[in-house]
Order: sequence, then C-alpha cells, then structure tokens
Amino acid sequence: MLHLDHPVVALPVIVALGLLAQLLASRWRVPAILPLLLIGFLLGPVTHVLTPGQVLTGQGLSLMTSLAIAIILFEGGLTLKFSDLSGHGKAVRRLITWGAVITWSLAAAAAHFITGLSWGVAVLFGALVIVTGPTVIAPLLKNIRPNARVSSVLRWEGILIDPIGALAAAIAFEWVRSETGNGALSATFSHVASFMGVGTGLGLIMGGLLVLMLKRDWLPEHLINPGVLAWVLLAFGLSDAFAPESGLLTVTIMGILLANSKLSQVEDILHFKEEIVVILLSTIFVALAANIRTEALLGVFRPAPLLLLAAIVLLVRPTSVLLSTIGTSLNLRERLFISYVGPRGIVAAAISALFATRLQELGVPGAEMLVTLVFAVIVGTVVLASLSAKPVAKALGVTEAERDGYLIVGAHPLGRDIASALKRAGADVLLADTNLDNVRQAKLSGLNAYYGSLLSASAEDVSLEGIGNLLALTSNDEANALSARKYAREFGRPHVFQLLPDRQHERTQLEEKERARIAFETGPTFAELQERYRCGGRLKTTALTGAYPLSQFRAEQPDALILFWGTDGKFQLSRPEKDIPEQDVQVISLSSPAQDAVVR
Repeated sequence: MLHLDHPVVALPVIVALGLLAQLLASRWRVPAILPLLLIGFLLGPVTHVLTPGQVLTGQGLSLMTSLAIAIILFEGGLTLKFSDLSGHGKAVRRLITWGAVITWSLAAAAAHFITGLSWGVAVLFGALVIVTGPTVIAPLLKNIRPNARVSSVLRWEGILIDPIGALAAAIAFEWVRSETGNGALSATFSHVASFMGVGTGLGLIMGGLLVLMLKRDWLPEHLINPGVLAWVLLAFGLSDAFAPESGLLTVTIMGILLANSKLSQVEDILHFKEEIVVILLSTIFVALAANIRTEALLGVFRPAPLLLLAAIVLLVRPTSVLLSTIGTSLNLRERLFISYVGPRGIVAAAISALFATRLQELGVPGAEMLVTLVFAVIVGTVVLASLSAKPVAKALGVTEAERDGYLIVGAHPLGRDIASALKRAGADVLLADTNLDNVRQAKLSGLNAYYGSLLSASAEDVSLEGIGNLLALTSNDEANALSARKYAREFGRPHVFQLLPDRQHERTQLEEKERARIAFETGPTFAELQERYRCGGRLKTTALTGAYPLSQFRAEQPDALILFWGTDGKFQLSRPEKDIPEQDVQVISLSSPAQDAVVR
C-alpha cells in the first residue's frame, strides 16, 4: 500500500487534492469543507495512504494551522464594514456575548449528561462549539443568498465569534488544569485580562500602523500584499507571545480597522488574501481530517455523538439565537433562519485537536473523546446547512430575489429604453450614470437609478438585490472596461459585458485582456448603436411561439438587432444568436430604421 510518510511528498499531494475539493465544491455548490473533510478522511483513517501520527502532526501542523487561522481571520475582518451593521449591530453584539454564554452553558450541559464527560471536559467542549466558522459561513451565504440583514449578521457573528471561542476554550482549559492540580484557578482570570488587553491593544496599534503605512505610501506597490501579510503574521506572533491565543483577536481587529479605512489598496489586499486562504484552507482541512484516527472517526457515528449533535442543532443553537436576539431589528423568520444555520469550521477543529492533546498529557479522563465529539458537530452541522439551508431560507422567505437582473451603466435615452423593455418583461434593472439629468429622467420613467460612478467608494453601498449581470453602455470604453472588471468578481466574468470599443480609434483601445465580454451578436460600438437609435430604431419585445418562431421573426425583420432573449424575467444577452430557442421565449430587439419605417 502506498504511504505518504514524507512531508515533501505529502504536502504537494494534500494541496493538490485540496484544490480539487475546492473545484468540486464550486461545481456542486456546497461549502468546500465537505469535500475537503471527505478527502482527508479517505487519505487518513479510511485508507491510511497518509499515515496518522507520522506526517503533518505535532508542532508542525499546529504551527501551520495557527498561522492559517490568523490569515483567515484577518481576511474575514477585511470584509466587515461598520456600514453593514446599520440597524442590526445590536443583534451581532448580543450573539457574540449573551449568545456565546448561552451556547457555552447549554452545550456543556448536553455533553455532560448525554456522553458522560466530566464537567471540566464538557465545559471545554461547550467553548469549542461556540464558534460558527467564517470559512463555512461565507460560501454558504453565496449559495443561499439570504437578505442583507441575515447575511450581515451571520457574517459578522462568524468572524467575531472565533476569537471569543478561543478565549472561552483557553479559560475552560485553565479551569480543567487547575482541577487536576497542575495550575491555579487565578490563572484563568489572569489569562482573560491578558487576552483582552494584549489582543485589543496590539490589534489597534498594529492595525493603526498598517493603515498609516498604506496611507503614506511607505510600501512600494509590488510589496504591499507581501508586506501586509508579513505584518499580520508579525502581529499575530507578538500577541501570542505575550498572551496565548490573543493573536486571533489582534488580527481580527486589524482586519476590521483596514476594512473601514477607505484606502484604495484594501480591495487588492482582500483579493490577495482570499486567494491565499483558499490554499491554506485546502491544506489544513485535509491535513486535520487525515490525522483523525480510525477509531475516532468511527466514534462519530455512535449514538452518544449523534444525540449530542441533535441537541446542538435542535436545542442549543435555537435557544441561543432566539433569546439573544429578542428586541433586535430582526423579525421572527430571520431569527429562526439564523438559529438554524450554525456550521462549525476550522477554528473548532484546530483548537479541539490542540487542547485534546494537552488534556491527554495531563491524564484527564474523556480527553480522547473531545476530538470525536467536535468533529461530529462540525460534519453534522456543515452537512445539514449545506443540504437544507437554502430550501429552509426559501420557506421562511428570507432569501433575496434571484440574481438574474441587469446593472446597466449608462442612463442615456437608449439605456433607459433598454432598461424599460427589460423591466416590462419582468427583469430587475438598475441604471447607473454620472449625468444627474439622465438619472432624473430614469427615475421619472419609474426606473431604479444610481447617480454616481460605480468606481467610487459610495457605490459599495448600492443594493444589488436581484442583480446578477452588468452591461456597460457608455461612450467611454475605459469606463466600460473598468466597471466590468470591478463587477466581474461580484457577478462572475461570464455575466459582465461591454460594448465593442470604437473601431475608429484603435490606438486608444484597451488590450483585449483588459476588456470584458463583448455584448450582442454583431458587437456594435456605442456610435453604431446610437446611430441606429437616432435614425428611428426602436426597442421591441416579441414573443416567439409555435405560430411565430424565430425563423419567421428573422424572415420579417432580417436587420433587427436582437439584444436579449428569455422568459419569466430571466434574460440573456444574444451572443451567439444561434443559441436562441425557436419558440417559447421573448426577444428584445432594436429594429433597423428602414425596417421600422416599412413596418409602420
């Protein structure tokens, strides 16, 4: 049997298989943790290809995991903007305080009475399952697409609760150690004080210095991303050196400070960190799962862990959320959905492995069960959320509209007519323009419109509910390309389009790699579209049926430019036109002036 007993061989294999798991998760639209854990279990406890206890264990895995969590939490902090908390900050504060206490207490009691764990180990278990990992929440939210309030609350809770869970676990461990005679209970209070003081203080200092460095351009452009990464790891290391586990709080605060600094470099830093996090998650999750022993994996499916999982999902999480969100801006349906979604992730897995080892060294009874129980909760909550959260969200009515609509850049008369045609056909449409008069005319026509540049900071607050495509229709080719590039990450590159650059000015055109996909079958330029429209071309919506198929439409209107086709408010750009069905759809076209005159 093949064994990957050497780290030089094992690490590349783990990274490659981890990225394969990410690809599968993207195709299956499930959180990546599911295929990552599956691959890890297959490599380790099932087939023993990666032999537990021989590679990627001990201090090496612990160090790699700690640094990965630091980067993950910093990246998570970069997504937290104070503007997102508007109206529901109270819910987040309660979830990470009172909610954490309720979860800790009930989970500890459930573990003690269901599995027979001693109170010390049960309290440690309760602390470990406080966290709802951001590495699982983020992909879930992308798939489920709940409304803005629910999404914001879950994202903030998932990131801020991690350092709190780490602190709670450290407190519980100190208590267990004091009970065994290996430490003093006073050390627990000292740890809490040092954790909060060092974590908050260093987070503010190192985060403030990082913002200053970027604002003053002390880092050259090519060193910004690696420089920020090195600074974050330095802050994490210094914080942990003064107070163990406080580095998690430090890097989270640093990320939040940077996210709210409104610096132009933040977006590039976030993208860089997102790419690193994908590799780190792929490696760490597979390694942790592979190092689970066979008996511990089999123990997950025994009655006691399954009963404890049921208690966490059906009693602990709902009680925690429903009690801590009383009197907040969240309505009952939103509170019920948040109480249903509480998947655990990498922080719970990593810290459980760390403290289980320490407890075993102290000879604490039940320590060997800790990893089994925590992994049962991780796998169970992730599988449940992945398979059922979306239908539950739809049943409760907390999802946003399907993102089939269009963000159209350019509220000039032609842009307004296109938007009106799409709106009449049932599609969601948002116009954007820097010309105030164009925006006013759009709003007078009953259209949603945003005044300002989509490249400005204020555009981050524009609601894109129901919008999943971008069509750049301005006369400025560079503005079209930049808008498309910005929203390619939001909508996906296949869903952003721009007009073909003006053929008369090839020396001023952007390179093809800098542009988005070209809109429409014939690729008209702005000037060509405007000329057709100015000379009398009009927007028309035509239903293609068995009695009037596409072929007959083309025979009668050979020069009409078909812009969109679809049905039930879901429209695609007509590129290529051969993909348009013959019937049972609507087409939105811009007639040719000559043909329009004949028809009239």
